[in-house]
Amino acid sequence: MRKKKNVFQKRVMKLRGFLNFLGSALCLRFTRFNRKRLMRKARKLAVDRLHVGCGNVLLPAWLNITFEPREEYGLIKAKEGALWLNYNLLKKWPFAHESIQFIAGSHFIEHLDLNGGLFFFQEAYRVMKPGGTIRMSCPDLRAYAENYLKNNKEFFDNPFIREACTFKNAVTPGEIFIAKAYDSGGAHKWFYDFDSLKHVMESAGFRHVRKTTRSTGDVPDLERIEFCAREIESLYVEAVK
Repeated sequence: MRKKKNVFQKRVMKLRGFLNFLGSALCLRFTRFNRKRLMRKARKLAVDRLHVGCGNVLLPAWLNITFEPREEYGLIKAKEGALWLNYNLLKKWPFAHESIQFIAGSHFIEHLDLNGGLFFFQEAYRVMKPGGTIRMSCPDLRAYAENYLKNNKEFFDNPFIREACTFKNAVTPGEIFIAKAYDSGGAHKWFYDFDSLKHVMESAGFRHVRKTTRSTGDVPDLERIEFCAREIESLYVEAVK
């Protein structure tokens, strides 16, 4: 009975996704025309904080951005007391030059490959105000590599590390390490350490790139953006335009 219910729910989700895609296409929300409309809307709403890859974490006073194919695309909406936008950030961003003060993303950038990451930071640099701050957190390649070489089973047996491993048959440190790199069969596109993330951010124009700790930095609302359970595996980096 439960299996039939799950199949039905999946079909409903697919139908909903198709209708949202069709509606977005008919309203020309994938076009340059809509990008200009979004830019005007963002200016009218005085948007100057972007929470990218927001998932289910919606922050008041921020524009929370995700990219979910089944959701309505290219429309700034009020959702759970916050502003929300479904938008592909590998396309040109719908924000004016030098209009954004803060950009933050927790465990988002690893879902873009290296070229995608560079494009992301180039667009972030374009839209940020001089003196604006960007902050990214992601799985730390160095932490995984060092613990793998030490054969530190305590790290790989950590409840969060095991729970966050999408390949449930991964048991050994090597298997869990590689599972993190591929996450859900390819959802993760890159694995950064501080030096590589710093290089990409500096290539886009950012300066004063620094490694920091969870909830320590110049970006507001970090306690809500960065979960303490992820601290064991995370790299935290801030930079300034």
